Amino acid sequence: MQDVAFMLPPMTILQQWRQCLAAPERARYGGGIIEFTQGTNGSKFISVHNKTRSLQTVTLANGNLYTFSAWIRLGKGSESEAVAVVFNASGGKLIHGGETIAKQGCWSLLKGGIVAEFSGHVDVLLMMQSRTNGVEIWVDNVSLKPFTAKQWRSHQEKSIHKVRRKKVSFEVTYANKTAVDGALISIHQTDSGFPLGCGMNHHILTSEGYRRWFASRFKVTSFTNEMKWYSTEKIRGKENYTVADAMVKFTEQNGISIRGHNVFWDNKRMQPKWVKDLPPAELMNATTRRLNSVVSRYAGKLTGWDVVNENLHFRFFEDKLGENASYAFYSMAYHLDPNTTLFMNEYNTIENSKDHASTASKYKEKLQKILSFPGNKGLKAAIGLQGHFGAAKPNIAYMRSALDILGTMGLPIWLTEVDVKGPNQAQYLEDILREAYSHPAVEGIIIFGGPKVSGFDVMTLADSEFKPTRIGEVVDKLIKEWKSGRTEIRTDSRGWSEVSLFHGDYKVNVYHPLTGLSTTISLEVTKDMENTTVLVQFGV
Repeated sequence: MQDVAFMLPPMTILQQWRQCLAAPERARYGGGIIEFTQGTNGSKFISVHNKTRSLQTVTLANGNLYTFSAWIRLGKGSESEAVAVVFNASGGKLIHGGETIAKQGCWSLLKGGIVAEFSGHVDVLLMMQSRTNGVEIWVDNVSLKPFTAKQWRSHQEKSIHKVRRKKVSFEVTYANKTAVDGALISIHQTDSGFPLGCGMNHHILTSEGYRRWFASRFKVTSFTNEMKWYSTEKIRGKENYTVADAMVKFTEQNGISIRGHNVFWDNKRMQPKWVKDLPPAELMNATTRRLNSVVSRYAGKLTGWDVVNENLHFRFFEDKLGENASYAFYSMAYHLDPNTTLFMNEYNTIENSKDHASTASKYKEKLQKILSFPGNKGLKAAIGLQGHFGAAKPNIAYMRSALDILGTMGLPIWLTEVDVKGPNQAQYLEDILREAYSHPAVEGIIIFGGPKVSGFDVMTLADSEFKPTRIGEVVDKLIKEWKSGRTEIRTDSRGWSEVSLFHGDYKVNVYHPLTGLSTTISLEVTKDMENTTVLVQFGV
């Protein structure tokens, strides 16, 4: 199997990714504060000789969020270029706002945004990564739209109500199908339909308090190190899954789902010591053994696998085994465990607009190559965005643009390792989690933190007595806020009542105080449920 996988012909860029629009679409928000809409036949022509070119000078207001979009097309000089929007503030400070891969002869959407931390003028620039001279860039239908923080939060709340809740109607009747007026319907959510989870490490095996703290809050996790190659095979040929197996057993006993992290890590520094200097033939055998061992061992027990971690930033296996290495690993994992979702897992795609290696456009291009690799048809793929935010205020507008771009793939998006540094981490974490939860393409979040005993060095969610810290209070608040809790409603004269519920599992008790009749049902509310009318009949 390994010979076939690595001897396949070199990959080419997927044709679907080459396709962009023959004509630009209209500017978002009607152009916003940039007046730069020329029309399809009057598109602005820019010749870029020094990598950058100014579009317009605008005035920003401190605290506002700004979404940017523009349609970009290459003329002569290059077939494909990474083109970014950059905001040049006073003193020459460059604020990166977004990037796209522009192509010759068709239009690509450049989408991004910034959060203004000052009031004043900025020069809006287009910037190319390459040093190619004489490249022609056409730009059309540019938009820079301001939003106040209040407007942004309002949009989040409206989106949450639309994508995370469902309106459910109850019809209560007697056995003869006559309506029951005044029936009391008590609704209790027993489980959330949105996976908001937390990382976990080996300290949970030796701390009863850690186990109680975790199981009372979270139903999904990723192990930080315990499934990684350097943990399970420190010495060549001597595998040890004792710790990982014990943690899997704990999760199974407590109904906690696991995202497998990870099969391989493309960073040379993160290999088992004995792997780093293996010649190609031996490395190929070692990787095949590793993949067969760990994927087969946990087949059917995980909700997902990070197959090759961070392979936009690193290329250890590609340098050793050829450009197809990561694609082949996904293919082999898929055929070993076809029902488990396979993730690309990367950092800085949503948290750092300055990192050109892992922009949303480059992430999308890489994942398309994985999916188009021979043998990967039918592979269940998902998008993993780590979310390691620094101490600076997070650029929520840029984060949303990246989620929008990746959301066009129609695949589940997870934030997989969310943490925040610095003195404002509680507020910033809340901002990040609200933005992710409100986005319709995001289907799960894993926070990387834990109680003091767990040793998470960036975010401590509880002290040594397992009482929540300030940042832990934020997490607990959102867990509670994003559940329906206990709700009581009464039927009208038609036997009808209606309520908006978060997605998830419910226990519903229906009681009529005059007749004493009652019944209890289980209810699952999902975004895809077709019939939102629940029929309840007494005496059946």
